Amino acid sequence: MADVIQFPGAGVVPAPGPRAVPADLDAMGERYIAYCEARDSGREQDADKLARAVADDVPAWLGEVTRVEALRQELAAEIDRLTGGA
Repeated sequence: MADVIQFPGAGVVPAPGPRAVPADLDAMGERYIAYCEARDSGREQDADKLARAVADDVPAWLGEVTRVEALRQELAAEIDRLTGGA
């Protein structure tokens, strides 16, 4: 281990680049659109089935909102750091 070069901050901050998507957001959005269309067109049986599927997606949506909010806060903190808090 003595030959290993230590880099400050290595392993502390997530590596740059795309992150793994926690859920299939496209499929979740499609289900919601299908639900809205079924509801608006009066197809009650389809709307009821799709409403249950959409309800199952709620935890994933909340997780995505939490993830995006954390990214927003991280970006705001970095902007503050770069601009001197102005």
